[in-house]
Amino acid sequence: MRLLLFDTVLDGHHTDYLTHLITYWQAEKLPGKLFLVTPEGLAEELPAEQANSSNIEFVEITSEELETARNGSIVSRSFAGWNLYVKYATQIRPDHALLMYFDLFQMGLWLGKKSPCPVSGIYFRPNFSQIDGSSLKENLMVSGKKLLLNRALSNPAFSVVFCLDHSAIPAVQKIANRVKVRPLSDPVMQFDLSTDQLEGQRKALGIKNSRKVFLLFGHLDDRKGIEPVLDAIEMMPSDNSRKLALVLAGPIDSEFRSIIESRIAASNADAQIICQFQTFKGATIQSLFSVSDFVLTLYRKHVGMSSIVVRAALSQKPLISSDFGYLGNLVESQHLGVTVDSESPSAICEAFCKALQGEIVFDQEAAKKLADKNTARAFAKQILEGISE
Repeated sequence: MRLLLFDTVLDGHHTDYLTHLITYWQAEKLPGKLFLVTPEGLAEELPAEQANSSNIEFVEITSEELETARNGSIVSRSFAGWNLYVKYATQIRPDHALLMYFDLFQMGLWLGKKSPCPVSGIYFRPNFSQIDGSSLKENLMVSGKKLLLNRALSNPAFSVVFCLDHSAIPAVQKIANRVKVRPLSDPVMQFDLSTDQLEGQRKALGIKNSRKVFLLFGHLDDRKGIEPVLDAIEMMPSDNSRKLALVLAGPIDSEFRSIIESRIAASNADAQIICQFQTFKGATIQSLFSVSDFVLTLYRKHVGMSSIVVRAALSQKPLISSDFGYLGNLVESQHLGVTVDSESPSAICEAFCKALQGEIVFDQEAAKKLADKNTARAFAKQILEGISE
């Protein structure tokens, strides 16, 4: 099979997902050729044996094309991105193509140019399934999202939609009609770390031995709930806050960084707050989770799954999570930690105090099962078997 993987974004999990598919393709010695059409730089992220493989070809989207696809209204971006896909798919002539971020291309699928081959996609945010429709505005939003999805999936070239939010699959399948809807694992790579590596990471962070580590990891923006977390720490009694170390780890935009650093500088709390504003990769990510005692997923109205949950499960760390949507339901039903209203500093404060007092319920076996289900191999296998059906 000649398979094309198409993505106009190349950061965070986008690079990881592509890497998992490449690794599986080579490990299984699949016949045919894999084409990766992405922004420049993907090959440089890979080991030499993958980057130079004869059955893998890297095609770089030009910066001018990317600028067009990323600017303008949502509608214009959808058409521009779809037109890019059609251009490269027409040149390459694959047997099948996979849109690594289906959400961006729905308008183009509905009203854009004809795809030169069967196409499938990964659906990240089927959030209409989590909106209760209690207002006219919400009803209109849900209706619009369902209509767009229905029309996009009515494209005769469309084959399989892979859904990371497993709770949304019945709702998506009802809209999809003939198109297959398949659950998809949220993959995380596992690394073997020595005691010396973990001790080195703790020393590098400067964590005091007497403190419990609360990790907030990922691209740090206002959706991650950092400000309510800082408000919660301010509300904690001193005898609790002096036992806490908060680690903020991940890239952050300069404007938001200034806001957070100002908040931290003005804090009177006894907590230790450690800022690691940079991009982490590979084993270093796992070491951050391994040296932590609790992991925070206090996102604001987050839709779908999060790889942070899987990373925490892999490292056997309890979560302090938002109670919203699929994520909240998963954490609560599987006893992976505690869920709270992520908009409420007082609720977060209470959860932090419970965590420090050892009152968080955590099912280690459930966490292991979740980690085992969300491996890189499972992710790639589900996609390639789903397409080959």
